[in-house]
Amino acid sequence: MTALAVAGLSLRLGAFTLGDLSFTLAANEILVVLGPNGAGKSVMLETIAGFHRPARGRILIGGRDVTALPPEQRRVGFLVQNFGLFSHLTVAQNVALAAKARRGVEDGHRVPNVTQLLERFGIAHLTDASPLVLSPGEKQRTALARAEASHPDLFLLDEPFSALDTKARDELRTELGRFLREVHASALFVTHDYIDVAALGDRVAVMHDGKIIQLGTIAEVFRRPSNRIAADILGIENLLNGQVETGNGRLLCIVVAGATFHAEIADGTALTGEVCVAVRAEDVRLARSGHGRAATLDNRLAGKVIALQPLGALTKVTLDCGFRLVASLMTRDVAELGLFPGAAAVAVIPVADVHVLAP
Repeated sequence: MTALAVAGLSLRLGAFTLGDLSFTLAANEILVVLGPNGAGKSVMLETIAGFHRPARGRILIGGRDVTALPPEQRRVGFLVQNFGLFSHLTVAQNVALAAKARRGVEDGHRVPNVTQLLERFGIAHLTDASPLVLSPGEKQRTALARAEASHPDLFLLDEPFSALDTKARDELRTELGRFLREVHASALFVTHDYIDVAALGDRVAVMHDGKIIQLGTIAEVFRRPSNRIAADILGIENLLNGQVETGNGRLLCIVVAGATFHAEIADGTALTGEVCVAVRAEDVRLARSGHGRAATLDNRLAGKVIALQPLGALTKVTLDCGFRLVASLMTRDVAELGLFPGAAAVAVIPVADVHVLAP
């Protein structure tokens, strides 16, 4: 069964246009929408929830056409950045309010046992507490209990971790993922954080300027971005302008600032002229000059270390190869190689990890 179907959805808010969105969400699936600020992620969620009336298109939730229905009749659970709790109500009252609202929409619907919900989410001891005194984790559990109390057909989550520190974000991400899987939720989760995609999603949609520019499994989208804009949004650090020199079967020769890259291309693909070479930093290995042996299908680029940026277990190494090239290495490997600013190094990139895009 399809949990959500969006077909040709468009609207205009001031100068911003949400343009012709079409996608589906399967039952029990979590689709993560990744995009920068201003891409239209929140506007899309708010439109699906019923807060904006689209100029064109249809929205079906659980097979029901809800395009013209008010928010309270759409049966969605909406979690926002601050979790949207009512500060003048206690934890129990926040949860009970959602249950009563659902009963008001559907006459005869049984109100869930609020005490049982609070126990399920581990917040029974906070029954009479105000949201103002809750920790971020307690606020999220309260918001989830409130959403579950309304028995939604679809969960909509609008960057609920964006205002949290790293430790709290990691803890709540794990907890949220566990909850969504336990209740077999169908959910649309918007974010600008790559970690959310891998931790929560079944599929990912890349959003830019009010449009979805790529949608697919996490592996295929992150490994094979559809264009340069998608590659940038997906966090590919090395996007290099180059010129196709020759092509031999499935192997392409590309010159970037005097250096030569070899890349594999799909059958039937014809690329000529200017292109963009995309390489993930984690796919760049380093060796000291004159050391290491290259596999037949490795690109080897001589360079000089210009910066080291320790990031805990990983270190970002920036090279000057006639162009800026970023590698992401284990910190212990950087120490073993004896890398330092000014040191000569060779970047080793497997041909299979070089992706060629339109410029």
